Amino acid sequence: MFPGILRLEDFNLGNIKFKNEDEITIKLKDLKVLLERNSNAFKELEEILFAMEMEKRATEVEKGNYELHSLEEMKSLLMEMKKNG
Repeated sequence: MFPGILRLEDFNLGNIKFKNEDEITIKLKDLKVLLERNSNAFKELEEILFAMEMEKRATEVEKGNYELHSLEEMKSLLMEMKKNG
């Protein structure tokens, strides 16, 4: 499938105990691994979205529809867009 996306195989279900639908227990080591993988997946997605936005902006600049910005300016603009939803 997609690298970095969690799958059922990523969960060591032998180390997860279900108390009820609202409570489970998991070994801290396994939880840390899952959180790291999840964090990496989100970082990869942000990088992909950033690259797509940069490509879109480059196309618009070539058409003459936008001003040319530095990479740092683009990052700050995209972070501002992200904050504003």
